[in-house]
Amino acid sequence: MKVLVTGSSGFVASHLLPELRAAGFSVRAASRKKIPIAGVEWFDCPELNLSADWREALVGISAVVHLAGRAHVPSETSGMDVEKIYHRINADGTVALAQQAARAGVKHFLFMSSCHALASESGTALSESTVPHPCTAYGRSKLAAEAAVRQAFDNQNGRCTIIRPPLIYGPGNLANFARLIGWVRSGVPLPLGGIRNRRSFLGVENLVDFVLTCLDRPPAANQIFMPSDNEDVSTPELVRQLADGLERKAFLVSLPESVLACCTRLPGLGMLKKLTTSLFIDQAHIRTGLGWRPPLSLREGLAFLSPKSGAESS
Repeated sequence: MKVLVTGSSGFVASHLLPELRAAGFSVRAASRKKIPIAGVEWFDCPELNLSADWREALVGISAVVHLAGRAHVPSETSGMDVEKIYHRINADGTVALAQQAARAGVKHFLFMSSCHALASESGTALSESTVPHPCTAYGRSKLAAEAAVRQAFDNQNGRCTIIRPPLIYGPGNLANFARLIGWVRSGVPLPLGGIRNRRSFLGVENLVDFVLTCLDRPPAANQIFMPSDNEDVSTPELVRQLADGLERKAFLVSLPESVLACCTRLPGLGMLKKLTTSLFIDQAHIRTGLGWRPPLSLREGLAFLSPKSGAESS
């Protein structure tokens, strides 16, 4: 089977591509930046929008893993129309690829969406049957892209799989998770000791295993899945596990909610607000419908943090 992976110079693809090759897949990787991976054919990715031409990249392709997209806009306060930016790249870009993939006879289209297509915080477990209420431009763009994928493969010979992961961590992740790692490593006091929340995470090794499972098993066809490490933790517990991995001491302090709310509005500390809320996932559908369980625990997935591992991501 020949697989096209978009966004192939990104964090998730850097872990997925070698495993696809090891599993015996023929791989064509599409990205704007050329990637030097032995045995992987590279294709220059077009700009993600409605007019993107994927026809040449789709020749001979049996499955597509669509990872390309925009997760962050550099400055959401610079006067840019953030809604339009996310929609053009994440929604319109997916429309073009999905429609052309269906016409090209692609048998399986896997789309990497996000749990933010449902919500950015929730006091109850999210599941595949949760009614979507995205509250960010990013989440709305991902939900629109999901609809485009389903429409493109409706009544087609091919099939689609939509994956809605929570926050993904692992070596090479330079986004918000790396910032939290940096805070823990620095030893600065973190005002998160009084937080009583519940959050799901997904190690990149577990996500790669899940993608391979979906490519290999027919039950993944025309389904929505929300994989996680299957062990939800509070933010203070996450900080303690990060500190253990880094062989540092967790420095947690408790602040009144009003003071913490003020802290989250300070420049560079917006991520603190996300760390105070709950966002967790029900894994029942994955266990019963696909028989998948994550091969690594959260603690095992954080092993890359050890100074001895040489794989730390910051």
